[in-house]
Amino acid sequence: MPKIKVKFSFLLFNALIFIFRESSLIIGFYAACILHEAGHIWAVYLTGGCVKSIEFSWTGIKMTASASSSAKSAILVQLCGPLANLAAFLLLTALGRNGYFAVFCLAEGILNLLPYRFLDGGAILEILADLSPEQQKFRIYKGFFKACLSIILAVLLIIYPEKLRDLALNILSY
Repeated sequence: MPKIKVKFSFLLFNALIFIFRESSLIIGFYAACILHEAGHIWAVYLTGGCVKSIEFSWTGIKMTASASSSAKSAILVQLCGPLANLAAFLLLTALGRNGYFAVFCLAEGILNLLPYRFLDGGAILEILADLSPEQQKFRIYKGFFKACLSIILAVLLIIYPEKLRDLALNILSY
């Protein structure tokens, strides 16, 4: 049985969300988060591992599992969270259900594939870097790619703030 830890910051974050947002939005958000973590947990057990701990904080949910038997297993575990979200989005869209849950599944699936260390995409890149015969060169390329992506995202936010805000509002108005 995994050890479950809930930090005070998680409770405070939730209190603020419940004060300022409508309940259907909150339920969609948490349902997408639960689906994401369930994808990871399923993959851990599928690859023969076990979940040791789950920690809830204001920055998200961090799960610790036994070491994977191979790099392929570790990558599968990291991919199954976002894939669960993206599969749910596709299924819901095919069924004509485009509510908050579908939108949050899409957002969480894409966001978690970004190449930042604290996200699944970054964890996958770390696994690949460890496999690379030229680890230092791989890490330099990865850092350059992350810097370029960050600059592009920042420029988009600076140049098109109204369009991005309108896009977000249109997505959330489903």
